[in-house]
Amino acid sequence: MILDAALADLQGKGISETGAERVLTAVIDQGVFVPARDDGSLYLLLHAENGTPTLPACVSEACCAEHLPDAAGTVYCDAMRLMDIARQVGAEHLLLFASDGSSVAIPLPWLFDAMAQRGQQGNGQRLKLTWSTHPLAVALRDASSRRLREFPNIHCVWVSQARWLDTGSESLMVHMVVDDELPSSASQRFMQALLNEELTIGEEDPMISALALHQVTHAADIANLDRMGLDTVRIDHSTGRIEVISQTYDAPEAAEAGRRAHAEQRSEKPPRRWWQRS
Repeated sequence: MILDAALADLQGKGISETGAERVLTAVIDQGVFVPARDDGSLYLLLHAENGTPTLPACVSEACCAEHLPDAAGTVYCDAMRLMDIARQVGAEHLLLFASDGSSVAIPLPWLFDAMAQRGQQGNGQRLKLTWSTHPLAVALRDASSRRLREFPNIHCVWVSQARWLDTGSESLMVHMVVDDELPSSASQRFMQALLNEELTIGEEDPMISALALHQVTHAADIANLDRMGLDTVRIDHSTGRIEVISQTYDAPEAAEAGRRAHAEQRSEKPPRRWWQRS
């Protein structure tokens, strides 16, 4: 198994983002199995060295049954779902168990970085980002323009339709340019404000994923996103001026239809937090 081999290769070496690159690639390509309790909740451990919240995951169901016998079952997670769960439970590390019982704790921001880099490789051959007229995408853009002034660490937001070409998995994606240290607390608070206070997510709506990019560390990725023609909300915090760039202004009926549909949905359904999506 690729992930088993990558974990074995990492044993006994100093843990660094560069050294863990093979493991991160395997997690993205292969996915992992996260242990669950009888009530369906997920395990959240404390890192042995510094006490930070840690999400355990195994290379297979058999591995989980052998090395985490208290688990009632497992939940298979691809990288996108793993990131959503990590944000839901506030985990800072991913504790990966190999089939031989060894384990390695990897900071989750490394996985987020690897996902961002993977999405931009091969001219988007693995992750395809496109402009979306979905009502929820339009609502995300409009809500971002309303709330962005409240978050001085966030400088730009892109809203897009994301499709992983190797799995077919799709979601709405919110990319943010930030200047605080990753994982960005500003981006987390921003998404909570949008999704708890501004939007209503219905049962049939797509999942929403969010990814913060540091304005210096991820400058190349940011430049690529700027060239994609996605819905963009940019702010100059020195003046408070907000610039909104969207293809819907070339087809205003699409934006208006999206706003009407979302307004009707908000009046009919109670709000749901994004991490409660299945």
